[in-house]
Amino acid sequence: MEKVLKTNKITEGPLFSGIFLFSIPIMLTGILQLLYNAADNIVVGRFSGDQNALAAVGSTSSLTNLMVGLLMGISVGAGVIVAQYYGAKRFKEIPRLVHTAISFSFIGGIVIGLLGLIFSEPLLSIMGTKPEVIDKSVLYIRIIFCGVPANAVYNFGASILRSTGDSKTPLIILASSGLINIIFNLVFVICFNMTVDGVALATVISQYLSAVAVIFCLYKSKECFAFRFKLLCIDKRHLTRILVLGIPSGIQGSLFSLSNTVLQSAINTFHVDIVSGNIVGSQIEGFAYICTNSFLQATITYTGQNYGLGTRKRIYLTLTYSLILVTVIGLFIGFAELLFGRQLSALFTNADNTEAVIEASMIRLTLILPFYFLCGIMEVLAGFLRGLGYSTIPTISSLVGACIFRIIWVAFVFPIPFFNNPLGLYACMPLSWVLTSIFHVITIMIVKGKNQILTPKTVYNQD
Repeated sequence: MEKVLKTNKITEGPLFSGIFLFSIPIMLTGILQLLYNAADNIVVGRFSGDQNALAAVGSTSSLTNLMVGLLMGISVGAGVIVAQYYGAKRFKEIPRLVHTAISFSFIGGIVIGLLGLIFSEPLLSIMGTKPEVIDKSVLYIRIIFCGVPANAVYNFGASILRSTGDSKTPLIILASSGLINIIFNLVFVICFNMTVDGVALATVISQYLSAVAVIFCLYKSKECFAFRFKLLCIDKRHLTRILVLGIPSGIQGSLFSLSNTVLQSAINTFHVDIVSGNIVGSQIEGFAYICTNSFLQATITYTGQNYGLGTRKRIYLTLTYSLILVTVIGLFIGFAELLFGRQLSALFTNADNTEAVIEASMIRLTLILPFYFLCGIMEVLAGFLRGLGYSTIPTISSLVGACIFRIIWVAFVFPIPFFNNPLGLYACMPLSWVLTSIFHVITIMIVKGKNQILTPKTVYNQD
């Protein structure tokens, strides 16, 4: 802790380079985490010998994200509070906060996992999953939900580490477990002739290894956020603050997942090649999302710690620099992926319908990737508000700008003959990013105008 008291790069060091360097490990971590699903899709698409296996795995992604999104959002809430306490040097309060967060993550993971096991089949049916793939989709998703407790523990632990300025340890953990995931994928599918069950089992094994690793790293730490099993608890005061900040963030993530579930249901009305192509395109697009989303995490940490310390100028510089960085990175990654879109799409399939799947994938990539920097801008604006402690307002903006807008689009615009095609469906995504960003900007202006960016003392008196 003495080292932390002497220097804190987030509250004292250079901002522009600091945000960029802090984001890189988060970016790489997210890419590796995304490779869990990508490895599943590549292995079943190329080596299982079942041309419906890819559609079976991909058809579950929206539902999985919907049910797990709430827990992941709450982990962001825990990270915001740790960052604010850490920036304000309130080190004595952090241990109980950390152990409350870890305890809640495991309990919440068990609850969500059980709900997924029980309701996955009827929900997939409601989504209009194709009859030829639904049995394998149910098998895959039920195995995946067995890993939710481990997934929750890892994400809460990683959020705690990032909030204190360590974005490298989660990268090392994911690099190791990601390699193990790919190895088990190949072993189960190629050596044991498994299909969707094999790749799901490999993912779950990797998730539990990640959870053990992050707990081990926290246990070995000598800082104020060190983990000890005997200190596991549920502190009502800390849990309330975590939930107040985290639930709106989780709801926001679930809203996007809900809107994506609606889009997936619309895609399921097309031929299975379109469904598979949409899955491939979304996997490739996911890498662009991870690169831009890393600046959301950086913005939350830098804003939260500087807000805790009360350095108003660094708070606004954090927003400015994050917006510049996410725009540049978003444009670069978007056009780079589009340039190699066909080659990347070909990695996911080796079946008789390969060309049709690639064409369907390129339809999605061509419309969405050039505008992906807009998604990054939307995320950074929301992260800025969350770092300040405003979590409900960006959730409302996302509800209107993303979820409701997309649902209305699918219900009223998509049925119009001109828009009743994959291109017409995908058009609502960049439009929703613009609309939501406008709402976030208006919110920031209102917050600034009313002088509601408060000092640490004022904030904590509200507990």
